[in-house]
Amino acid sequence: MIFRKALLLTCMLLLPLSALAQGPARIYTIKKGDTLWGISERFLKDPYYWPNLWSHNPYVKNPHFIYPGQRVAIYDDRIEFLPEEGVAEAMPAGRGPALPVPQTAITIKSLAGAPGFVSLEELKSAGTLVDTVDNRIMMANGDKVFLKMQNLQGTRPGDLFSIFDIDQEVLHPLTGEPVGFQVAELGSLQVIEIHDTVATAAIIGSQREIQRGAKLRPYLPPKLEITLKKADRELSGNLLSALNGQLSLGQYDVIYLDLGAGDGLAEGNMLYISRPRKGTELALQDETIELPDVLLGSAVVLDTRAHTATALVLKATEPLYRGDRIFTVIE
Repeated sequence: MIFRKALLLTCMLLLPLSALAQGPARIYTIKKGDTLWGISERFLKDPYYWPNLWSHNPYVKNPHFIYPGQRVAIYDDRIEFLPEEGVAEAMPAGRGPALPVPQTAITIKSLAGAPGFVSLEELKSAGTLVDTVDNRIMMANGDKVFLKMQNLQGTRPGDLFSIFDIDQEVLHPLTGEPVGFQVAELGSLQVIEIHDTVATAAIIGSQREIQRGAKLRPYLPPKLEITLKKADRELSGNLLSALNGQLSLGQYDVIYLDLGAGDGLAEGNMLYISRPRKGTELALQDETIELPDVLLGSAVVLDTRAHTATALVLKATEPLYRGDRIFTVIE
């Protein structure tokens, strides 16, 4: 929530491109290794300005696919990308305009991941906090606890785990089948010692009160940088849910997908988000005709589990909903 609030606050403070320049523009040409984050920090002393470089510039089709040779006009209060000459956009069948392909490795900044969902498969392998050293009901940072682990033999001293509570059940938006649960993150712990039937651990961080019965899964450290990677295969799936279970989603929201590492999805993969297009009332009725999807936006994968993933919406042209299609960018 911290990083989302920071980005949303940034957007509220952005100046429109129609604002008058305070002085003549300086023209800067993008060099190898440049990022929108770095450009914003260098010229405006504000690295969080980079979303504005994308959302208010029609010549930037994707916020992190920038190229050596692209030009920007730098004013006192804003940065504008200049149109590229002789650039033709490919049109993938049935998908809408393509995003450009990066020529170099581009790194974007995201302040944290947001693990707020657990799949049924992951829940089956989750550990459980079963007790502490006295009769207290609530536990917090520094307390010693005892764990029942599904794979006790594979657990080692020093292993880190996230502590979470199960919240609302999530059904697949198309099939109606259970796919997992929203979860409330409670904190983290580190294993100290392994015994015959339990492990001893110490709570090393707590965001909320922790009670017996809380679930455990391997800890994933927050990502401060996500390096974009082109997907090596075409994958498609659906938007399952979102952080905190909100229904209408948009730019900078964290979403959960029904694709993961076991399907070939990787951290840093870029995604399109689309929705089937409905014919107009006057359309000719022909079952053999399938209209192209409506392209709604794009996202980047923050982290992956076996068959689920967390992603950050980078741009949305209209509200996104559970069940919307997601597919990898491989061009």
